[in-house]
Amino acid sequence: MFRVVDGFKNSFLDLFSMGKGFLYGFVMIGLFIVIGTTLIYGTILLYNL
Repeated sequence: MFRVVDGFKNSFLDLFSMGKGFLYGFVMIGLFIVIGTTLIYGTILLYNL
């Protein structure tokens, strides 16, 4: 019985970790896009002045 409960617990913790990693990946890619766009826009703006 303890093996079954331990297996469910480990599966739940694995799913929780995967969900956290998935959200972390979305946040990092979003920040990369925002920072890259800002740098490109700033460079073009300074070039046109």
